[in-house]
Amino acid sequence: MYKVRMRFSKKDFMIFISHLDLARVMERALRRAEVVLSFSQGFNPHPKISFATALALGVSSDGEYVDVEIEEKIDLKKLKEKMNKELPEGIEILQCEYIDMKSKALMAIVEYSTYMVRCSLKNDEGQEKLKEMICDFMEKNEIVVCKTIKKRKQERKKEINIRSFIENIELIHKENTDCIFKMTLATGSKGNLKPEVVMEMLKDIENMPILAETIRIHRLDLYGMKDEKMVVPLEMEI
Repeated sequence: MYKVRMRFSKKDFMIFISHLDLARVMERALRRAEVVLSFSQGFNPHPKISFATALALGVSSDGEYVDVEIEEKIDLKKLKEKMNKELPEGIEILQCEYIDMKSKALMAIVEYSTYMVRCSLKNDEGQEKLKEMICDFMEKNEIVVCKTIKKRKQERKKEINIRSFIENIELIHKENTDCIFKMTLATGSKGNLKPEVVMEMLKDIENMPILAETIRIHRLDLYGMKDEKMVVPLEMEI
């Protein structure tokens, strides 16, 4: 058996399909590409396909990952070409690499995501003022959000300090009232923070005049930690 790690993009109309539908699309494309998949054992065998982390509906990405276990070795260039012929428009395989069969699962190694967030402002706030707001925001020890937890048909409120989940935020472009922010946030089993929550906190805490309905999010890539450095999943096994 062999394990292939693939990086792919999810754009256009495909940003509106669920993670479950994405898994089905990927499996069908692999079958149509005549890839000999490995299956789990037991009463209900299923192909060994595992994704890094679910992407929220409406979010585009250039940095999604999937691991696929196969029975027969295949030329990776041909695999990429075959898959892209079978995948629908909006999903594209960008890179493929063989990795060690004993390598950790994607969900276990991913710790951060980097996003580009576009939005418009209610008024043309100065660039330096926006940067001051971000700086003040990042200097806080606590940034508390209230989360509703549902359990056994009951709801309860829980306060969560999200400050440790925010690695970095920067304003990278501003033109009139249109802005682009870049942020690195915790993702995965150790913590998972959505960019829209950060934007909401910037609006509430720093009074940044963000128009929530204009927010558009694009994930650039996923990262794990190797030798105390952030690296993409394809570099984790090198």
